[in-house]
Amino acid sequence: MIPQKIQALFDFIDFLDKNKNEYIEKYIPLCDELRRLDEERSALKPKENYKEKHAFDEIQKEITEKFAPITENIYEPFTSKLLELGIWSGDDVFTSIWNNNISEIEDFKRYFIEEDIEKVFHYKKKYLTFRSETNNDFLCLSFILSNLDDIFKVLFDFFKDTQENEFDGFETKTIELGDSKGVDKRLKDNIGKNIRYSIPNDTFFNQNEKKSNTSFESKNEFNFYAMRDKIEIGNISNNKGQINVGKENRIGESGNDEIAKKSFQWQKRDTIIMIVIAIIGIIISYLSLVK
Repeated sequence: MIPQKIQALFDFIDFLDKNKNEYIEKYIPLCDELRRLDEERSALKPKENYKEKHAFDEIQKEITEKFAPITENIYEPFTSKLLELGIWSGDDVFTSIWNNNISEIEDFKRYFIEEDIEKVFHYKKKYLTFRSETNNDFLCLSFILSNLDDIFKVLFDFFKDTQENEFDGFETKTIELGDSKGVDKRLKDNIGKNIRYSIPNDTFFNQNEKKSNTSFESKNEFNFYAMRDKIEIGNISNNKGQINVGKENRIGESGNDEIAKKSFQWQKRDTIIMIVIAIIGIIISYLSLVK
């Protein structure tokens, strides 16, 4: 029998499948148009010439108007459904998607019964089809989709008959930054790409210390502000943030999770790195906006 939390994940896949055609036919073209407008806006220098300032303002107004349906018809229903099903708890960086579901998934992998297998494969196909056929973050869902991909991959990779990475076509890619030189350039070069950066700790600390990787994600988010190339680093207050140290280690919002609390204390050193990188990200975002 499928447990309640696993069924909730499947119910969300049904939600995605139900809306897939509308997303593809109506909103992907709109997103493409908004990206084109964003490129036009970014080519202007509104601080240097009054005509370019006027053109910039006109494009900004058009972007704001055209982005409103995406907020109303994609972002709000999407996040409301995640909340309704208990998949997400409402945190800004969406790490609760992992924390709310990982224990149940690991239990299900241990105790599933034969009758469950067909249903799991059915929903895996639905999810992979949705992600492959849309392959779009709709200018506001990149963090959500990245976290959903991570949690679904833990589940669906257990139930597969191939060695291939079935998420390869759309999941967040990881780039390792071997040293601190040129970090700002790499960040700027990859603005807008679905990238997770991994930084070995021995890049910043003593070579003899135990090695682990600090990782963070850089996304291109319009969100509600229609801003260009917004780089986000998760809020690190209240034991939460989009910070990973070592393989598969996460920090989330779950304040009652003693393991998470201890992990957070252990990772303070790495949090300092994240603050530095966040500052770099802010600078790059600013440069992109004013160029």
